[in-house]
Amino acid sequence: MAHRIAESQTMNVQNVLSKLDSHFLKKEYGQIETLLLVNLGQAFAERDNGSALTLLNELLSYYRSVSRVEESLSVASKAIKLMDEMGLRGTLHYATTLLNIATAYRAAGKAVTAVDMYEQVSNIYREERVDDPHLLASLYNNLSLAWQALNDHTKAIKYLQMALVLVEGSQGEAEQAVTYTNLALSKMRCGRLAEARSDLDDAVRLFKRQKSVSAHYGAALAALGELCYREGNLHEAISCYERALEQIELRYGRNAQYAVTLESLAVVYEDVDAVYGSTLQAEAARVRGALH
Repeated sequence: MAHRIAESQTMNVQNVLSKLDSHFLKKEYGQIETLLLVNLGQAFAERDNGSALTLLNELLSYYRSVSRVEESLSVASKAIKLMDEMGLRGTLHYATTLLNIATAYRAAGKAVTAVDMYEQVSNIYREERVDDPHLLASLYNNLSLAWQALNDHTKAIKYLQMALVLVEGSQGEAEQAVTYTNLALSKMRCGRLAEARSDLDDAVRLFKRQKSVSAHYGAALAALGELCYREGNLHEAISCYERALEQIELRYGRNAQYAVTLESLAVVYEDVDAVYGSTLQAEAARVRGALH
């Protein structure tokens, strides 16, 4: 979910956000887009720019989570235009939304653009002397994912280690788990499998201690599946990937992350049951096709 903007508003946007949270909790995903679009239209009609910006952030996050790439980037453009009209460029409000936009660009495969935007956010944080560990850790985690996408795992690990210091100090266990998961992914790419195993053990342990299942738990299970495959534990890898698929579908539906995880499961099955592996690859292709 997006970081929410605090800005002058005439609409009771908190009521909208409460309904939005309720839809997420009840898994009423079909109602989320309608709720946001109807109220966004109202906010624009009333020239309530603060509410409009908040709702654009939420809509952007929603489209990104369900892998509707073009729509997420279209909303991102509208948000930047609105912020310029509001004179927010260079402010913390601008940085909050730009972080969300950069993540949409990263999810769309535009990692170079994303890194540039994250660096803009970093500059604003520096100028505004932001010291909130959660904000800084979120920025570093997102920067690391962009560098992972660019296959620069040395830089990714650097930012993840910076994030880990912050989240360990703030006792944010869910954030620690996310950071450990991301660290493990980069360490695997560098062949540091023993360290990756330790990081993933920590991540899974922390996720299991949460009162409710984290939206990021599926990513940790998928990472564990990859590690088990690299270690030669094929049946354990299959179990991890299958549990990851359940978590991803439960939270987001059959999005791009689901397709990638299904493709990874298919690769494992090539060494166990090649025919079923081909079936899974075909299913992953159908999932990808349905996203376009």
